[in-house]
Amino acid sequence: MRRADLLVGLGLLVFAGLYFSQSFSIVRGFASDRLGPAFFPRLLALALAVMAVALLVRAASGRSHPEPPPRMKIGVFIAVLVLATAYVFLLPRVGFLFATPVLLGAVIWLLGLREWPGLIATAAGVTLALYVVFVRMLHVLLP
Repeated sequence: MRRADLLVGLGLLVFAGLYFSQSFSIVRGFASDRLGPAFFPRLLALALAVMAVALLVRAASGRSHPEPPPRMKIGVFIAVLVLATAYVFLLPRVGFLFATPVLLGAVIWLLGLREWPGLIATAAGVTLALYVVFVRMLHVLLP
């Protein structure tokens, strides 16, 4: 795993550098804000570079022995696909604020969290956070 982490870390670092350098070709429009349209791509490139360096440091220090992820149960996978498909069809009819917490609650329950207060709080909290970010801050219209 150490060699694979080194190669992946180097690849991600090179990709982050190329991505960052390409952000300088983004043209700043007349009506753009103070940060400009290149700010977010540069922020993403820097975040990726930081994570790539962290992976390289972990691999070089010899602490790179992650356990393999648990196997996915096919029934859970199919159930999540069915829920996601239902969400796509229900979203225009019932709206974001109703469909999203129901979907999130069902997926969280399928993934193993069975405590209702935590499940409801997580589904409602994520829905509220998404609503605030997209509707209030970014002014994106949601169904």
